[in-house]
Amino acid sequence: MHEATTYKKPTLLFVVTEDWYFCSHRLPIACSARDAGFKVIVATRVQCHGEQILKEGFKLIPIRLRRSNKNPLKELLSLIELINIYRLERPDIVHHVAMKPVLYGSVAALVTRVPGIINALAGMGYMFISNHWKAVLLRKFVSQTFRILLNRPNMRIILQNPDDQHLMARLGALKPKDIVLIRGSGVNIQIFSPVPELAGILTVVLPSRMLWDKGVGEFVEAACLLRNKGLDARFVLVGDTDTENPAAVTSTQLDAWNSGGIVEWWGMRDYMPTVFAQAHVICLPSYREGLPKVLIEAAACG
Repeated sequence: MHEATTYKKPTLLFVVTEDWYFCSHRLPIACSARDAGFKVIVATRVQCHGEQILKEGFKLIPIRLRRSNKNPLKELLSLIELINIYRLERPDIVHHVAMKPVLYGSVAALVTRVPGIINALAGMGYMFISNHWKAVLLRKFVSQTFRILLNRPNMRIILQNPDDQHLMARLGALKPKDIVLIRGSGVNIQIFSPVPELAGILTVVLPSRMLWDKGVGEFVEAACLLRNKGLDARFVLVGDTDTENPAAVTSTQLDAWNSGGIVEWWGMRDYMPTVFAQAHVICLPSYREGLPKVLIEAAACG
């Protein structure tokens, strides 16, 4: 009589810089993988959502990787940290989300010979928007690194729109067969669903991280123009500033706009359906996005 073969769950490792982003954009995928029989590990910078991740039964590994870090030694230590995690956990698949995890994680995965690599780029971000000389130099370096790193038979790239798809092709970074176009992260329509529109003054809301390249400055300027033309409306910014991003609007500036009465700044809101229920118009004049989750959420709310 043969002994029963011990079944080993395949391991899926997510690498995301911020725990809030994992919970907002990747948690449902991770839960589906868990339910399909994967052991799920999440490597991220733990701030406020560690308990939520652990509650789902995932293994949580805090990492030092930060979006704003520019110290070469710290960046090297972050890369070594990922290599050590991959060697210890031996994942069958790694799923890197956003620019730094894609770059450093791909190197770590190649060094440790991870069988399957998924790289998700949800928009190209500040580096591919800004014309500041530092961004231009970094863009050239990253483009060249992409050409070396991302053309691998065991690797697939998830992009969210045709513009990014064409950009990658123009850079020569990817072969079309390696690109999977998935238009956004999707929303839960049980949570985001239409409610009757409120009566009263027109309310226009920009829900986003408070970054200049999200069009926050243009939104405030438009509010000033419309108010000067006599439009009776409320203009509201919803979201926190992002000190990890070089395009962040400062809290001082946001407070000044709020106290000046042109726009209202509500700060961070955890439950967005309540915000959408108070809005008549959702506006996101962003310079460049993947496919904005918040606009899909707003559409789902009618």
